[in-house]
Amino acid sequence: MGTRDGIREILAHSWLSDIDHDNLLKMKIEAPFKPTLSSNALDVTNFDKTFTNEEAVVSVIQPQKMNKVNANTDSFKNFC
Repeated sequence: MGTRDGIREILAHSWLSDIDHDNLLKMKIEAPFKPTLSSNALDVTNFDKTFTNEEAVVSVIQPQKMNKVNANTDSFKNFC
């Protein structure tokens, strides 16, 4: 989706048929859900219990993969 005709192909999808595309692109549409945020970094109230009840697992990225991630960091500059 979006690989043939870019954003036009995405906006033509039936899931987005009820959305005003102009307002969407101008970021004038209110989000249907705005989570309440906490200053507590450990607050997980906005996450499903399915995930918060799991035991935390420490994972390590292999050095060669981390080098690849670091080399592409600029690709996502100003992404948000």
